[in-house]
Amino acid sequence: MATSSDLAEAISALQRRYGSAAVRRGGDPTPAGVWPTGLPVLDRLLPGGLPLGRITVVAGRPAAEAPAATGRLTLLQALLAGASRSMQVAYVDLPGSLDLGYFADLGADLHSCLVLRPPRAALGPGLAMARTLVRAGVPWVGVALGARLPGPGAWEHPLTALGEAAWSRGAVVCFSAPSPLPAPLAYASSLTLGCTPLAWQEAHGDMVGLRVRLDVLKSKVGAPGASGAALLRYPRPHAVGDVVGLPTLLPGHGEIEPAAQPQPGRGGAPADLPALAG
Repeated sequence: MATSSDLAEAISALQRRYGSAAVRRGGDPTPAGVWPTGLPVLDRLLPGGLPLGRITVVAGRPAAEAPAATGRLTLLQALLAGASRSMQVAYVDLPGSLDLGYFADLGADLHSCLVLRPPRAALGPGLAMARTLVRAGVPWVGVALGARLPGPGAWEHPLTALGEAAWSRGAVVCFSAPSPLPAPLAYASSLTLGCTPLAWQEAHGDMVGLRVRLDVLKSKVGAPGASGAALLRYPRPHAVGDVVGLPTLLPGHGEIEPAAQPQPGRGGAPADLPALAG
């Protein structure tokens, strides 16, 4: 719809008087501060990083003829590990699967990490614990969800309360969840990043990581639709695990060439490498 000169002038005057965020069109992205991830592949896809005061979701999206693991938990843990090197962080471990040794190998400062494991892995108490820490000043909270998710009724109040706390404190709150997302979480998310496995990465006969496709599925803080590829590289002797961008392909130039798949009888990932959950 065209904007008349009188309306454009009125909008401009209101924005000058009350700030640029006071008046905006409903279809425009909502401005938000960001926490730069320090991972170029992600900061290029996102509006400079993860939004502050908003809920972000890393959604694992299984793919046919690809590894069953999606890499969503490893990506969340890599982001949290990076944040822990400069601030206090908290990790809500609902699946109870966090390996602190592996987390340290991702570069985490364990002294800056609070690990929350609510009784009976209950969602409501877990989100309530996260909300309490956010309101107390913890600036970065990761929430890991397992494969079995509760129904919509269990989400409404604790998720809304956590979102309000994040908004008021300008905190990063990032969930890792399997697809399809529960409707309340999908609605509450300001940024949803899809994580789809492509192939295992091997070197010299060893499995060294997982190649994934990353897609901005939803964004209230920027334009959705951006995509890229990354290698979730496992920790190795004398080197921490990391996330490395891979070349993106031009349309019509085929799929990324798959890395060698694990052979029958090898049992998937080698025993000295933790399996990627989710």
